[in-house]
Amino acid sequence: MYVDCVKKKMKRDRSTQPDSGERKLHRLMTFRSIQRSSTPELVAREILNSIETGHLKPGDKLPTERELTKMFGVARSTIREAVSALAMLGYLEVAQGRGTFLRKDLKLANPSDFALSDIQAVANILDLVEVREMLESNVVRLAAERADAEDIHLIRKTVLQMKESVDDLESFVKHDFEFHIALARATGNRMIYEMMKQIVENVHREYEKFMPKALFRRDQAALTAERILTSLANGDGDAAAEVMAEHLNLVNTELKSLIPDVEWIRKKRI
Repeated sequence: MYVDCVKKKMKRDRSTQPDSGERKLHRLMTFRSIQRSSTPELVAREILNSIETGHLKPGDKLPTERELTKMFGVARSTIREAVSALAMLGYLEVAQGRGTFLRKDLKLANPSDFALSDIQAVANILDLVEVREMLESNVVRLAAERADAEDIHLIRKTVLQMKESVDDLESFVKHDFEFHIALARATGNRMIYEMMKQIVENVHREYEKFMPKALFRRDQAALTAERILTSLANGDGDAAAEVMAEHLNLVNTELKSLIPDVEWIRKKRI
């Protein structure tokens, strides 16, 4: 059942009454009431439907969070999550103190491609990659100082396996995991090893949500891994750290291109 966007008129006080364009928009917009068991994705899809049907146009202001909560019959946290997801996808922009608006430069994507779980996975991966960038730059520096012949042999083996599996995403991800764990082992620090194992496991768990789609160019990832190996073999920790940042950025860049406002939503999730 569809309900009116605004069920009763705003107070006539000029400080709270919307302008004529906003009143017209509220009369046009209709949303289906969402059951409490529904997910934020359903709320987001209802908003996308209003965009598709022309009830919401670029530059239009959305009803307030409180109004949306009443209209959909869901918790405010659900509305926040749906709005955040649409902001990440590039549909909405939040102006502090002014409200939430459809982007003026909005370019409609295919709503059937929208999946809130994908957005959450992207944000999780980016968070984890950021942690890895901080840790692994120091991991490879330490590994360059401490790696022995056995460590270099093991790292070289994982790099070779990565190069041989570039056409098989599942196998490549497995060998990429082994590569990073071998680097951590080469530090000789048990705590670093355990930390990196947990972080990399979490990253690859999020990767699985995107299979069989590739998140980055695996051939480039294999080449950067080989360059890291060369730097380690030469005992050059600074060079290894520089290439590691490049290696991890392959995923970062790809994910950020998929979701324009990921930096905004990452701040809102904390």
